[in-house]
Amino acid sequence: MSSESLVLILGMAIVTFIPRFFPLLLLSKKEISPSFSRWMSFIPVSIFAALVASDIFFWESSFSLHPFRNIKVIPSILVFVVAYKTKSLLWSMIAGVLAMALLYIFL
Repeated sequence: MSSESLVLILGMAIVTFIPRFFPLLLLSKKEISPSFSRWMSFIPVSIFAALVASDIFFWESSFSLHPFRNIKVIPSILVFVVAYKTKSLLWSMIAGVLAMALLYIFL
């Protein structure tokens, strides 16, 4: 490995480490209010929802809600219904995978 690659990797490690370390350092001695802590608890769910929504609604680099142009819409609706009715991650995943497989086979 060249020294240039090593410096580049070290630089990327530092740039990745700094934004994670300084908030921890600054907030470790302060007490966080319950309302702020509650607000922060929604961030992972929001990020996950944004990632899932962008994957569902974008098909072939364009936004599409039409179920016959974007085949991911139908299994997504099915997954939401199964998740709401069963409250089970396992059954939701099984329904989604089966729906996608059947749509890929028959469409």
